[in-house]
Amino acid sequence: MRTLAALGVVALMATACATTPPVGGGMIAGPEWKLEDLLGGGIIDRSNVTLKLGPDGQASGSGGCNRFFGSWSVKGSALSLGKMGSTMMACDPALMNQEGKFLRSLETATTYSFTPDGALVITTTEGQLKFRKD
Repeated sequence: MRTLAALGVVALMATACATTPPVGGGMIAGPEWKLEDLLGGGIIDRSNVTLKLGPDGQASGSGGCNRFFGSWSVKGSALSLGKMGSTMMACDPALMNQEGKFLRSLETATTYSFTPDGALVITTTEGQLKFRKD
């Protein structure tokens, strides 16, 4: 009986050790977030601006015209995103302007929080970005 109990404990410990905790920011990592508001000015209808923060520290998404990519990290509620790279397709000038503003503001992220109804708010030096899970 003791042998079985000891084997059970060893199996439980092995399973616990095999589980890798996610990179900090567990609630923001993983889902694709869809931009709802850009710096208090709304967004162009159906522009489909997204952000995905991967558990591997890689950020990616769509600026509405181009795909973008970069790095991210979090410590507590402090959020940092690195310089974003992107594809270079041309779109309508208004959409390109919105995309540039979005990417520049992401690079100045300072903190994140959630609204009571579950929206993700990223505070930047430019203002706030508000996202919903897609």
